[in-house]
Amino acid sequence: MNKINICLDSKIWISKLPNVENIVKKILQKSISTEKKINSSSVEVTILLTNTKNMTILNQKYRKIKKDTDVLSFPAEKPTFYKKKKIKSKYIYLGDLAVSYNYIKSKTNIDFKQYLKKILIHGFLHLVGHDHNNENNYIKMEKAQKRIANLI
Repeated sequence: MNKINICLDSKIWISKLPNVENIVKKILQKSISTEKKINSSSVEVTILLTNTKNMTILNQKYRKIKKDTDVLSFPAEKPTFYKKKKIKSKYIYLGDLAVSYNYIKSKTNIDFKQYLKKILIHGFLHLVGHDHNNENNYIKMEKAQKRIANLI
């Protein structure tokens, strides 16, 4: 049984997208089910749905970048944890994601729900050890992101 904790610290999410919690849970449940190494474990993840002000504070604190961003990922495990052939843990806390409503909304030429789906999958992939720190890893992560997005 997977557990997806959703924290809303900005009312704008509910006022603009009343079913946001169901949308987020659906996307993350599907994402979790695609990762063969963890889908036999009970998985937990926490998502903070926030705004520009709070995301800027988080981005400054953890990345030393004083501006808003779409998603921040805080993995509970090092990427090497997911490189094992078989993960034997019955329970895995993946980590935390923070998502900024205002940043997504500022992308006026993009469908809000589609962009939300994209960044939730992107953040999830960071939690399970993916990165885009070089071209090879970028290609692998993009491929995984598209594969999951096509299933939702």
